[in-house]
Amino acid sequence: MTAKSREELADGIVLAMTDLAGALGRLNDVIAQRSGVGPTDLLCLHTLNRLGPSTAGVLSARLGRTTGAITQMIDRLQKAGFVRRRPNPEDRRSVVVEAVPEALARIAELYAGLDARSRALMAELSEEQLAAVHAFLVASHRIAVQEADAL
Repeated sequence: MTAKSREELADGIVLAMTDLAGALGRLNDVIAQRSGVGPTDLLCLHTLNRLGPSTAGVLSARLGRTTGAITQMIDRLQKAGFVRRRPNPEDRRSVVVEAVPEALARIAELYAGLDARSRALMAELSEEQLAAVHAFLVASHRIAVQEADAL
């Protein structure tokens, strides 16, 4: 592969990533609307699903929002039945927030089509290709988080 064709391929990948980010943002907006929550609320639920129960401080750091904004978000999500608060077993002065499993299941249903189509697409790839895609996505996530933190 020549340096020029490698650069052109890299340019195409960066553009595809931008397009994918936009499409996933649109999908997340639609799912947030159908779920009756805001886009950042949906991101909070995704974070709780991945990390498990968390404090407001941890959510603040992960989502890049003030603790006051996180507290308001938790209040909204609790009122809508998506999360619950419970005493923090490690610190009696604070609480942890956990997603309600039934609420997460309802949201997961809205992602079922994307999941099925993505798995069908992945079935066409070799193990080596899947490993390369996985490594690229994990590294890209890390870089995006670093960029967001830097900004």
